[in-house]
Amino acid sequence: MKKIFYVLFFLILSITAYSQQYEGVFKEGNDVLKFENGKVYFNMDEMGNMITNKVGEGSYEILGDYLLVKTGEYSGEKSTVQPLPGSKEDSVGIKVTDNRNFSLPGILVELLNSSAKTLYGGATDSEGKFYFKKNPKAHTIRVSDMGYDNISFPYDPTNDFLVKLVKNDIIENQTVVFRLKKVDDETLSVLLLSSDFNPGKNQQKELEKLDKKARKSNYIDKRLKKEYEPYQPNFQQ
Repeated sequence: MKKIFYVLFFLILSITAYSQQYEGVFKEGNDVLKFENGKVYFNMDEMGNMITNKVGEGSYEILGDYLLVKTGEYSGEKSTVQPLPGSKEDSVGIKVTDNRNFSLPGILVELLNSSAKTLYGGATDSEGKFYFKKNPKAHTIRVSDMGYDNISFPYDPTNDFLVKLVKNDIIENQTVVFRLKKVDDETLSVLLLSSDFNPGKNQQKELEKLDKKARKSNYIDKRLKKEYEPYQPNFQQ
């Protein structure tokens, strides 16, 4: 009798685990969840922030109504910086463009010390340029703007810098949490709860706190529909 019980118990566990596996692309507008070979790619705005989409990829696990993604290095396009020969004796120049080489005005450029405190900062001009005086206390340059993948890099007073920013906020080496429910075989109800989850000593309790916060703020889940590859007719006879 005990053997039958254990067989049934593990069979139920197996069925449950299998039912929690997803495969394919689920999409609504610019929001995407792509499940493939035990990994997931996401591109979605976080609750309360409709301007900047969070983008990342990694392995995942499902705990009840929660999808936890352990992001690794992002394989897509990221913001970059290229050192250039210094053009001014007393200043360091920053030129900021998008990934199509169009100048980006109004981008925040900050000069930071070793404690990450801002020594000086300002916004790029109409040509995407910004200059600041050389400073012996400088350690890092940070270039940032809402809606872009922000970037920080070491200060070097002998160089100017060309910075290319890509859209979205790329998440790497952090745990991202979604509330995830299967509506039907074609539809997932999804809400991004956190892009930097710290489980602490009681992971379930922290997940419930995130969920409670989202419900209290009346954030609305997104309905992502499964997408299929378009039919390709075979015209060969």
